[in-house]
Amino acid sequence: MLRQGRSEDDPASFCYTRFEGVSGEGVALRQLLDITAPPLGELPVWGKRIAFGDFLVELVPAGQRHFNVRLHDSFASISFSGDEGQSSLAGGRLRHYDRRPYEYIVAPPCFPLRGASESAPEVLALIFSFDALRADLASALQIPEDLLEPRVIIGGPKPFTTELANRIRRHILADDISGHYLRALCFALIVEMLTLPPEQQRTRRTDLLDQNVLDKVIEYIDGNLESDLAVEKLAGLSGVMAHRFARAFKQKTGETPHNYVLSRRVVQARRLLIKTNEPIASIAYATGFSSQSHMTTTFRRRLGITPAQFRSA
Repeated sequence: MLRQGRSEDDPASFCYTRFEGVSGEGVALRQLLDITAPPLGELPVWGKRIAFGDFLVELVPAGQRHFNVRLHDSFASISFSGDEGQSSLAGGRLRHYDRRPYEYIVAPPCFPLRGASESAPEVLALIFSFDALRADLASALQIPEDLLEPRVIIGGPKPFTTELANRIRRHILADDISGHYLRALCFALIVEMLTLPPEQQRTRRTDLLDQNVLDKVIEYIDGNLESDLAVEKLAGLSGVMAHRFARAFKQKTGETPHNYVLSRRVVQARRLLIKTNEPIASIAYATGFSSQSHMTTTFRRRLGITPAQFRSA
């Protein structure tokens, strides 16, 4: 059942929508999206949702959950208990994850989010227009507005974000909702999620690549060597513009994204040459080289020998 309403004694403009149906097993309905289909452009209503002019907040109940979206706005979520399941970065392969209570994630606009959990916890989700909030966010974070860019942030748990999330949850569950108070709490939570630890705070735009995000990008590279791993694609995984991503990646790894990908492809090709009898052309395509000659040229430059010579040796 869908229900909408507004607090009569609160001048703040907002509405809420709540889906109250549950299955016979007690699992909230409509929390299963086809994770093999193209991602949805909007988040289905899974819990009690409250929308303001520039963002919305939703308290999603616990239950089995399959997630597959690419939202036009920025997305943030924080879990109220631990969670274990499978997730992917930017449409890659599903990989196991183990999340602690009150960990959170912030994703930039148009960032693919896909995953599955058979017993997902209660989650607080916020969807907001980064451009609409940019000036207020920059003021709250005390950084120049032109340096504030949407990015992927994986963090927590932190005491203040935990306290804010719990207050928001209690207020959403209350019978009488104060729109002004709830909006202030949600905005404060977004600010705290965007606040990096002191050792990660930077003023230079090239330092936007958080270590957790870099680890996820590297994990994606290793799991998808046969795929297109152009710098634009890798930058999209991190939510950072391509030329800034390339500089930040080299600062942290010592290699350009292109050279790093080639290095990982050579390592994997060497393993396959040693452990299998597959034709060299098949190994070249399986590890992401455009052709056997491309792999041969890369081997000569990096190892001084051809793939055939490496296998013979």
